[in-house]
Amino acid sequence: MWIRNIIVQIRFLVLSGLCKRLKFKAIPASLRLTRFLLITFILFGIISCSSSERTAEESEVFAVAPEEDYGRTYVYAGNPESADYPNSIQILYSEGFVVGYDNARGTPAWVAYRVFDVDDYDTHTRPGRFLIDERSERRISHDDYTHSGYDRGHMAPNFAIDTRFGAEAQQETFMMTNIIPQKPSLNRHWWARIERLIARDYTEKYNEVWVLTGPVYKEYGNWINDRVKIPTHNFMIIMIEDDYELKMIAFLVHQDVESSESPESYLTSVRNIEVITGLNFNPILQVALADSLEQIQSETMWLSE
Repeated sequence: MWIRNIIVQIRFLVLSGLCKRLKFKAIPASLRLTRFLLITFILFGIISCSSSERTAEESEVFAVAPEEDYGRTYVYAGNPESADYPNSIQILYSEGFVVGYDNARGTPAWVAYRVFDVDDYDTHTRPGRFLIDERSERRISHDDYTHSGYDRGHMAPNFAIDTRFGAEAQQETFMMTNIIPQKPSLNRHWWARIERLIARDYTEKYNEVWVLTGPVYKEYGNWINDRVKIPTHNFMIIMIEDDYELKMIAFLVHQDVESSESPESYLTSVRNIEVITGLNFNPILQVALADSLEQIQSETMWLSE
């Protein structure tokens, strides 16, 4: 209401000033009236249009990420935010994914990427070594993991990013800011099966798939060379649109998973992962929609392996 009052006052002052400046007294009455009405019409039209545009912007509520702001290139509903996360997070953008990096732990807190259906799965040669990400403060190197008993586990996967974004993007998946310690049975088998399912089957059926991955430190964890904290679990959140309906499915898997174990044994809810990580995964999703979807724990996979 106070904004409208100000607009009324501005209109009055502007019109008054124009009247004086145009010296209406020297103009015949009929022309004075015509010019006054013309100026009034133009000013009211301009102010009314701007007022209507502002009202539309203020009242609009987005259920998903507004494409002009985020483009949903990496995330479906905004970069994850800290709700109760213990450390600061550095946001690192790469060609095919985005990382929320925890320098204190030497691992990403989360990694987000989007994959889409492609006609061909053209791949490029993997680099021989993992790369230091010069943007990070911790500067974890390939050698920090050597003889640790843990694989350098990709969060944004080499194959999915390579086949969508090309060789340069593939190289970026080998930066150590995209890596967490994973046991071989997890990294090479169980986790790899889910990555393949997303990169091929899910994209062929749903066209676009948004994925959030990261480590979980449920208990007091050990460290690799006092530089990289070892997670006890890994999480993965998958989001798709099926007939314009948003769906989510989430996994929470421990490091010692057997390679043959079913993924369905490790289904959980997005809300559970938020609680144990201290992260908010869909900060710009409409609250009611987020609350309803994030509390669902699926009982089965969308597609069988």
